[in-house]
Amino acid sequence: MKHGRSAGPSRSRDSRPPDRGGGGAGLAALLEHHRVVVCVGSGGVGKTTVAASLALAAACIGRRTIVLTIDPARRLADSLGVGPIGNTPRPVPLDGLAARPGGSLDAMMLDQKGSWDELVERHAPSPQVAARIRENPFYQQLSESFAGSQEYMAVEQLDSLVASGRWDLVVVDTPPTQHAIDFLEAPQRLLRFLDRGVVRWFVSPSGGIGWSALQVMNRTTGFLLRQLESATGLKTLGQVSNFFNEMSGLFDGFEERFQRVMGLLSDARTAFVLIASPDEQVLGQVDFLIGRMNALDMPLKGVVMNRIHDGVLGPEIEAAGDEALRAGLEAALAPLVPGSDDLVRRLLENLRAHQARARGDALRIESFRDDLGAAVPLVEVPELDGDVHDLHGLAGLRGYLLATTPPSP
Repeated sequence: MKHGRSAGPSRSRDSRPPDRGGGGAGLAALLEHHRVVVCVGSGGVGKTTVAASLALAAACIGRRTIVLTIDPARRLADSLGVGPIGNTPRPVPLDGLAARPGGSLDAMMLDQKGSWDELVERHAPSPQVAARIRENPFYQQLSESFAGSQEYMAVEQLDSLVASGRWDLVVVDTPPTQHAIDFLEAPQRLLRFLDRGVVRWFVSPSGGIGWSALQVMNRTTGFLLRQLESATGLKTLGQVSNFFNEMSGLFDGFEERFQRVMGLLSDARTAFVLIASPDEQVLGQVDFLIGRMNALDMPLKGVVMNRIHDGVLGPEIEAAGDEALRAGLEAALAPLVPGSDDLVRRLLENLRAHQARARGDALRIESFRDDLGAAVPLVEVPELDGDVHDLHGLAGLRGYLLATTPPSP
């Protein structure tokens, strides 16, 4: 299934297609019983579309759901068909989707700068201090381009959404693999940054010195640095001093928020769902991501194996060999395309290449499933044709993700 593809498969299937991976019931249970579902995986595997479909499925079973994307590619609005979305939750209408009473769906996309500004508003002691922080050049650099800033604010936003109590379930669509790891490690990264000597000197009381005394020291230091700036033309040190002095309230409570956020990510009611494809390179990235998640005590609870190539030949035709298949193609095309030998040859080559790719997909999935173990549900979604550009397309995809019936013959 390609991102932006519709739920209509390339050949005739039931409207609720079978889950060949046997994990549909497991994914349904995750949506019903968890508080947070974090979708992770490589780029280009349909992760945003799957995240949107899972969120829609949760809303349709009666849960108040919000889907948050931190993927800078900004595809979520396209998948939901609701137009532009931003840092404020936007309701998604569920008309005609047979949603149970009480179910609702909201969507939002992380605005990195806007989220930092909201954090400042929450922790600044006054509007005047908040305005000074927002105007500080060091703050502007931090909030717009500091390494890991986007991922940290995504974690802060997730914590805020859960703490609000407005939603039963938060579905998070993360960026591709490396950025997803940055998301998981963001709180520790910022904590390490704040623990560095020069920063700790600005922000952390030591030796029993309280914040009031430290702020006096910082103001004095800031004055001296500004005098140095005046003499040298350098601006950075005074801006840094002013920033940390004004932001004392934020950093004063960071340790507590760090513990709360890390507890949320490793909570039993937080589920990490991997979106992958059977491509060999993608599966290599998957191994790395799963290893990092295990090291962070954030175990995987579900897998969606996406964009699988199905074989189009039955076993009898496959066993008959090229000559029998060639004869069948020639008999079918001869009345329609005179002199169709070259067309038959090309069709046969293409068909055999597709069959080889389908066999490769099946072997890699089987190996991956053996390594994964039976405890983690795995759902298989075939390659589809047509665009998923609205809620009805996402609802159709839900049939693959949550199906529990046995495969058709």
